[in-house]
Amino acid sequence: MSEKTFGPFELLAAHKGDVPANFIAHRRIAAAMQQLAERLIRAEASQAELEQWAAALEQLAETVGQPERRDTRAANRRVFSGAATAADIFDMMDFDPAGGLSNPVSPPLRFIKETPEGVEAEVYLGLHYQGPPGRVHGGVIAMLLDAVLSRAMHASFKIGVTGTLNVRYLAGTPIETTVRFTARLREMDGRKMFIEGGVFAGEEQTVQAEGIFLQPRFGR
Repeated sequence: MSEKTFGPFELLAAHKGDVPANFIAHRRIAAAMQQLAERLIRAEASQAELEQWAAALEQLAETVGQPERRDTRAANRRVFSGAATAADIFDMMDFDPAGGLSNPVSPPLRFIKETPEGVEAEVYLGLHYQGPPGRVHGGVIAMLLDAVLSRAMHASFKIGVTGTLNVRYLAGTPIETTVRFTARLREMDGRKMFIEGGVFAGEEQTVQAEGIFLQPRFGR
């Protein structure tokens, strides 16, 4: 029996399926590196301890070597032809810098609701994402909003790319707490999709956003 394949409107469902064994390991590595990054910022260590940690990490980097760049362009083409495998989906989504659970530089964004009416996500942002004291860096917020608004587009069975992203910061978003992101497709005008979103710390909304996403011109 041939392996099941997926098209562009099956990305989200496929990514929620069984996680390939190698990606389970990738996710463990990414989670450990996230923890390490946050803890090293806090660490009050001696010079000797810092040098010991640096040497251990340098040795690990040497062991990993310099692999060739992961190229997902072929996988992306297979998605649009309906021929993407589960491995293709995980290659494309799990290493995303905004919410990719196998990417150690990605904030660990987790989606808790995905419907055509809107999406919700949660993320715990530690000290390594701090901008102003006690607050999340605004650029990190903007990056995550772009990802969440894009997810709302896909959940509405639409395809497109970010045209503009307008972000209004209403209040500081606290670090070291779980914050909630929301987004929904509000309206369409030709190729333009107007998607709105927000960030909430508890019941307080700290950020508003609106993005204009553009559907591709197929056939060109």
